[in-house]
Amino acid sequence: MRELEELLGQALFQRQPARGLALTRFGLEKLPAARALAAQLAAFASGADAAGEPAGEVVFGYFATLGPQYLPGILAMIARRYPRVAVQPVEADLDGLDRLLAAGRVELALSYDVRPGASTVFERVAELAPYAVLPARHPLAKRPAVSARELAAEPFVLIDLPSSRDFLLSVFRSEGIEPRIAHRALSLEMVYGMVANGLGVSVLVTRPASDRAYDGRRVERVPLAQSLLRQNVVLAWPARVAPTAPARALAECVRHCVGGAR
Repeated sequence: MRELEELLGQALFQRQPARGLALTRFGLEKLPAARALAAQLAAFASGADAAGEPAGEVVFGYFATLGPQYLPGILAMIARRYPRVAVQPVEADLDGLDRLLAAGRVELALSYDVRPGASTVFERVAELAPYAVLPARHPLAKRPAVSARELAAEPFVLIDLPSSRDFLLSVFRSEGIEPRIAHRALSLEMVYGMVANGLGVSVLVTRPASDRAYDGRRVERVPLAQSLLRQNVVLAWPARVAPTAPARALAECVRHCVGGAR
């Protein structure tokens, strides 16, 4: 590695005693090209290149609340379709994904389109509508739809993740009202558990297949009345570099698993 740094004329890594290595700014600039070379080498070494089959590793970032619903299926599909592609998943909140993409630490990410910027390319793969989450025996639970104003009169359980909370609160703020926040949670599972146990109501976007919390108690999921708000699920990658062949193979699987689940 030192010989490579001498050849390039700059340090790729900062040596940190007892903490290992950290990429320098120059190292981050070289990272996309290094990934592309690594993918070509992996394809050559495996013999996949001649068959046109991608090979190599791709670092895949995903938003924490989207991961449990989509990531297992994505990993299973790419293992079947592209067995020479190795995926390294990295979980983060939306702010964290922005930083990882900007730094080039992840090559591809599954996220919500909350803050498009010039340094990142976004491709919409699904569109989700926010919905109300209610205790199973709540008086509003059997309604065909509930309004934000009706929910604002109830204790509210907020999923308190950066950017996510802003979008969910916009369901109320778009009508000039504020919810009565009683509890905050950092995961869908905790929101479902709190609501199922009667601690409040909530609004979410990601929709798990099951309507039950971990303790077996059930919630009711009800559409929001007259709400035009939608949240795009997107594939994101750094604008400054084209995705490698392994990343393009992964993107194909993401489109199928997420887009096909709308």
